[in-house]
Amino acid sequence: MPKIVDHDARRRHIAEAVHRIIHDKGMESVSLREVAAEAGMSMGTVQYYVTTKDQMLLLALEHFRVWIGIRVAAVTARQSTPLDLLRGTVLELLPLDDERSYLNRIGLAFQASSVVADDQAAAMRLGLPHLLSLLAEQIRAAQAAGQLAAHLDADKEASILYAFAQGIVNAALVGHYTPKEVVAALDYHLARLRAG
Repeated sequence: MPKIVDHDARRRHIAEAVHRIIHDKGMESVSLREVAAEAGMSMGTVQYYVTTKDQMLLLALEHFRVWIGIRVAAVTARQSTPLDLLRGTVLELLPLDDERSYLNRIGLAFQASSVVADDQAAAMRLGLPHLLSLLAEQIRAAQAAGQLAAHLDADKEASILYAFAQGIVNAALVGHYTPKEVVAALDYHLARLRAG
């Protein structure tokens, strides 16, 4: 009986190996040979799924986006009010513990490389509208619940929150801000948006 291979699991395994290499050694260290060794696979097995470094990076970027999406979606199960959900979503994007620091180091590496790699830039642009829409929906719900000021433009505030999160990530990763200071900065900003 032929062996049944879970191709999605193998792609995910390859993507996770790419993530570990990016996190530990940087984007420039990613190669088919390095990923095969990190994944514990033969070069032939890796090349069955991706034949170039660019394809491998796109695979890893797609799995990265899915990973972030799963984490953000899980926030909805833990929060009770629209404002808590908004706050929790933004906190999920920030390097406040080891796992979120890991994710953010990988994300920053992809952001930097996407400036010169059009295919990566296109892939990264796919996720942002969904995140901005989610933040704007949460802002509108918080406004409807009387938690945030009614006059706010939800779409603009969503963009500002995203820019806040992106802007503070690098400074936090290099140790300029502690996790406690990052949370305090977010809470200060949200307090200024509150109703009344």
